[in-house]
Amino acid sequence: MRGGREGGGMARGDELRKRLAAGDNLLAAWLTLCSNISAEIMGLAGFDVLIIDQEHGPGDLQNAVSLMQAVKAGGSAVCLMRLASGDLNLIKRALDTGVDGLMIPMIETAEQAKAVVAACRLPPAGIRGIAPGSVRAARYGLDRAGFIAAGGRDLFIICQVETKATLDRIPAIASVEGVDMLFVGRNDLASSIHRAGEMDHPEAKALLADAEARIKATGKPLGGITAPGDDARALFARGHRLVIAGSDHTLLRDAALATVRGARA
Repeated sequence: MRGGREGGGMARGDELRKRLAAGDNLLAAWLTLCSNISAEIMGLAGFDVLIIDQEHGPGDLQNAVSLMQAVKAGGSAVCLMRLASGDLNLIKRALDTGVDGLMIPMIETAEQAKAVVAACRLPPAGIRGIAPGSVRAARYGLDRAGFIAAGGRDLFIICQVETKATLDRIPAIASVEGVDMLFVGRNDLASSIHRAGEMDHPEAKALLADAEARIKATGKPLGGITAPGDDARALFARGHRLVIAGSDHTLLRDAALATVRGARA
């Protein structure tokens, strides 16, 4: 029930699936500042998806709840969370916060993808632990029945493709039921061929193009992130369906630098 979202409620992964099925492209951004005020501003700005970064960001789960509450106050963006790994316990605790879905880095095999999906689903479909009387994902016990009925199928799950070795396994990963999108981590992909920080190198660009083509060939939605000279419009034109176009901290950093440089020019 949508009214149940007031206290956490059902995850909104189905909204993203429906939009993708309808042909919509999704504009996304990272939340890394751990600030409820900046998260609310990002929500008001009109992004379709905001991703709380707990792989490289410094936040904890209590902070993540505050960010989700702020995003909800600021607009209609769907909130996902990127974790540091596909560890079962990390996934369980993250999902109990009521996040709408997860992004998991460094998925290199179908077996890893299956383990992630299983960690997101309640038995018998998976192995997710259950505490519907207390967690925010079940409205602190006010929506036990809905939480149990959904069983985790209301989550949106993104697996990141980030190494050259993964490319041959993309069809198998894409075939895993419950994986909604494959997302190319272009910097780590370049790093996997010893081109860290050299995303403009011909070898890195060729590898990125190869990964994009292989994911699109599976029919699974493709996600990616912008880079200098490769903006959101360019990625959407290449077939990306979800594009991360910045973060709260980079927008603040770049605007601050531009203001200082302009004033001192």
